[in-house]
Amino acid sequence: MFRFIPALVLLAACAETTAPVETLASTDAAPVDLAFCQGEAFADSIGQPVSTIQAQLPERSRVLGPDDIATQDYRIDRLNVYVTGSGIIQRLTCG
Repeated sequence: MFRFIPALVLLAACAETTAPVETLASTDAAPVDLAFCQGEAFADSIGQPVSTIQAQLPERSRVLGPDDIATQDYRIDRLNVYVTGSGIIQRLTCG
C-alpha cells in the first residue's frame, strides 16, 4: 500500500491548478496622520531636499535613505523621513 504513495504524490504535482485572481491594490496611499509625531509642519516638503528641513525636524525623528538599515520597532512619536539617494524627500510616516 505504501508503495503507491510516491506515485500519488507525483500525480498530484502534475494536476492542473487555476491561477490565483490578482487583486489590484489601490494606488492611492492612505492619508497619514502626522500629528502623532509632530510632522504636520513638514507635510508640504515632499519633493524637496531634506537639507532644507533637517535642522527643524523633531527630536525623535530619523532620515532613512534607500539603502539605510532601520530598526523595526514602532514608535508612534517618531517621524520617519524617507529620502531618495540624492536626498529628496519621498514620504513621511510616524513610527
